[in-house]
Amino acid sequence: MKKKDILYLNKRHQVIVENLLKDVKEAMYYATPSKVDGKYKDFLGILDSIYLHSNIFHDTTLKHENNDGVVAEFIFLIPNMLFYTSVGFLTGIKTDDNTDNIISHIEEVGGLCENATGELADILIDITETDELYNEIVELGKVEQN
Repeated sequence: MKKKDILYLNKRHQVIVENLLKDVKEAMYYATPSKVDGKYKDFLGILDSIYLHSNIFHDTTLKHENNDGVVAEFIFLIPNMLFYTSVGFLTGIKTDDNTDNIISHIEEVGGLCENATGELADILIDITETDELYNEIVELGKVEQN
């Protein structure tokens, strides 16, 4: 399957999300044994809809409303959707025979998404602090506001 282009806020956002995607794809690969025909490919297809939704949000909302709430919603969009999609997908392939295995994969994906969200929160804090510093400098008259 061809890699889909994903729009990012900045390079740090890209690195964190791409690492998360790689790790979650690996976890999902091992969660979908060969006896569940084509399920991993089905999951990859679902990821395409997450990328599309994120890109549409980037183009329609982030570009036009670049405030803290919109930036926060965008920066966490892929990890949040990836988490809920993965949990739903894993729940859908759970059987009486694989319940313990599926639960461990859900916990693994949850941990991966939680770690990525923490790293993304740091980016958001940095952006907010930079904006606040810029606004303070503007108020002091040191630079002209654009």
